[in-house]
Amino acid sequence: MSCSGSVRCITRLAPIWTLLVIWVGLSACTDRSRAVNAGLRERIHDLEEENRSRDLKIKELEIQLESAHGEQIESAISGHPAIPVVTNIQIDATSGRRQQPDESGNRPLEIHVKAVDGHNRPIQLAGSMRVQVTLITQGQPPRELYSGELTPQEVREAWRGGVFGGPTWMINVPVKDEDLPDGTRALDVDIFYDDLRTGQQLVCGDKVDIR
Repeated sequence: MSCSGSVRCITRLAPIWTLLVIWVGLSACTDRSRAVNAGLRERIHDLEEENRSRDLKIKELEIQLESAHGEQIESAISGHPAIPVVTNIQIDATSGRRQQPDESGNRPLEIHVKAVDGHNRPIQLAGSMRVQVTLITQGQPPRELYSGELTPQEVREAWRGGVFGGPTWMINVPVKDEDLPDGTRALDVDIFYDDLRTGQQLVCGDKVDIR
C-alpha cells in the first residue's frame, strides 16, 4: 500500500477512533455518575431516617411531659381490658454463643427473650430485668457463672427485630472458654423481669445450647 493510501485509511479511521474515545469517556462518566448518585441517595436515606428517629423521640418526650403535668387516665390506672400487658416471657430458641469472637477474643452468650400478652401476641417489654447463668455439671454443685441487672432503659435498648417471628430483647453475657469444663453443651439461664406497667414479676428459665 502506498503512503498516500495509508494516509487516506488513517483519515477514514480517525472519526471512528474519535467516537470510540468519546464513548469510552462517556461510559466512564456515566458509571461515576451512577456511583455518585447511589451514594447521594444512600446518604439522603440515612439523613431521613435520622430525622424520623429524632422526631419520634421529641414526640415521645412531649407526650411524657404532658402526661406528667396532666390528669391520669382512669382506664390506664384501673387496667382497661383493651390495654395489653405482658403475661409471659420466655427464652427464645435463637439464644446461644456467638459464632465469631468479639473484640476481646471471647464468644459471649447471646440470650434472646421474647414476651407475649394475654392473646399470645408479641408485646413491648417495659421494666427491669435480672439475668442469672448457671453451670450444672453432674456430680458437682451448681456454679453461678453470671448474674447481672438491666435497667428499664437498658432493656429498651436491648430490643431486636425478629427474624422468624416477633421481636426479642438480647442480653450479652460474657462467657470464657476457661470457665467451661470440656464437653459443656448447655448452660442454665434464668430471667427475672419486673414490669413497670403492672408491678408484676415474671420469671422464666431454660437450658441454652452453647455449642
